[in-house]
Amino acid sequence: MQSTDPCWYRQHFNEDYRTLYAARNDAEAEAQAAFAAERLDISPRDTLLDLCCGHGRHLEAFARRNIKATGVDLSLPLLKTALSRKAGPLIRADMRKLPFADGGFTVLVNFFTSLGYFESEEENLVAIEEMARVLLPGGRFLIDLINPLAAASPVPRSLREEGRFEIREERWFDDETLRVKKRIELLDTGSGEQRSYRESVRIYGEDELLSILAPRGLKVDELRGDFTGAPFQAGSPRMILLGARS
Repeated sequence: MQSTDPCWYRQHFNEDYRTLYAARNDAEAEAQAAFAAERLDISPRDTLLDLCCGHGRHLEAFARRNIKATGVDLSLPLLKTALSRKAGPLIRADMRKLPFADGGFTVLVNFFTSLGYFESEEENLVAIEEMARVLLPGGRFLIDLINPLAAASPVPRSLREEGRFEIREERWFDDETLRVKKRIELLDTGSGEQRSYRESVRIYGEDELLSILAPRGLKVDELRGDFTGAPFQAGSPRMILLGARS
């Protein structure tokens, strides 16, 4: 298989992102924000960090609940879209070096598998340590990841249409690096222009992730398998970790 640029995420989250992930829409974000607000008992008194906020769909859902949320993302194109929502402060930053004081937030949320992007394990651990650092002791968190069992057996190939775009995807799991990888070909059927993207995400099993989070002060209280609150099990689409900073 073709190798993937270790900094693939710098190119990937551009203007094409909303086409590639059109299913990740505002209605979905509304349901996920409602789930987080209920499970983490979030109120207008809280200060919330939406880490890797993308184009701000969750920020807008939290704003409708009068929850003060700050969004952080590395992608300038996505932040520009988020800015148009006028849902709260936005900051461009790398999750490995967050520009906030220790304990600056009472709630932290991280949706849609935004951990494990970095090539080295040390960098991925730094990102987790930064989560813990900016969360006030006793503060609550939600980390939403793909079910690792599903990630290890991805659908090898798919073809779909999104408006005038044709999207071809090829996926595989690397047993040595424990990364799920994806090659994407996006064809604009109107202009004939074609663009290519690559993804490479480190996948953490349940036990491994719990053993990483706990020593860094992130105590997981419950695991859920989707945003209806169903228990986490082998066939769950997601692995949602809910807990508090020790």
